[in-house]
Amino acid sequence: MEEFEPCDGCNNDLCIRNVPLFSTLNREAMHALTSQMAHKTFKKGETIVHEGERPLGFTVIRSGSAKAYRTTFDGREQILYIFPENDYFGARFLFTEEKVPYSVEALEETRVCILSKEQFSSLLQEHSGVALQIIEAMANRMSRLELVMQSMGGRNAELRIASLLLEFKDTYGKKNGEYLEITLPLSREGLANYLGMARETLSRKMAQLEEDGIIESIGTKTIRIVDLVRLKNLSLLVD
Repeated sequence: MEEFEPCDGCNNDLCIRNVPLFSTLNREAMHALTSQMAHKTFKKGETIVHEGERPLGFTVIRSGSAKAYRTTFDGREQILYIFPENDYFGARFLFTEEKVPYSVEALEETRVCILSKEQFSSLLQEHSGVALQIIEAMANRMSRLELVMQSMGGRNAELRIASLLLEFKDTYGKKNGEYLEITLPLSREGLANYLGMARETLSRKMAQLEEDGIIESIGTKTIRIVDLVRLKNLSLLVD
């Protein structure tokens, strides 16, 4: 991990203090943890870890965002997960010797904080509550990946889009007057890949949602939720 630099600010500014996973740690434990972490900043489009590589360790997105993806047999990119600020990846590899089955790429300038497997093992021994939170978080992430697989297998396009917008609203949404506006972390092509549909299908269905008065596009990266109730109802529909 020789390319990673120490972070002089971590002991003071506690780079993981906003990560919900570590919310139960006291300040002393936080200091001990952050003093051991390695750090690096990745430019937009730069790969943080390649599929098939050994994991870096437990990796926290301190700032920015990243996507986990795999390349399908026919050469298409399938986005598996979006990691926003204060999210993390690599927890599963702390308990196994397997290699990373996906690539992670920075969606914007992204700074990460990394804890090695050995360091994390020590943390779990001293703070068992963190272990329980990790198990719960991993279960939630597996549920999300299951939804991704389901979305590729026949659920209607409107349901998939509505579900994705509701997923993004808590992380990427901000109130603007009476409306909630979501700054999308992906391009329209990236969203289509994430949802397992053609870009043309995504554009057509988004246009239909606008025509129905449920959403409104503000430029290319912002979606305004005009009718949240109808969007939620749409996400619950089944074929």
